Amino acid sequence: MAGSTAADISKKIDAMHGELKLIRAKLEALEEVLSEEEVSEDDKKALEEALEEHKKGKTIPLDEALRKLK
Repeated sequence: MAGSTAADISKKIDAMHGELKLIRAKLEALEEVLSEEEVSEDDKKALEEALEEHKKGKTIPLDEALRKLK
């Protein structure tokens, strides 16, 4: 920023402030959408079954599954 005037710096700070406000608004909107999203009963059941299979050692690592598919 060598050679920048105070007015130039102020404009850049204002622009950055505007960008931060936009980012904050988008983040808040995303957080709102994610917090409102509910898991269906079918999804809950599938997740519980998958966790149970994992606990019983009936699952394999993803990289191993990918190797078997090749």
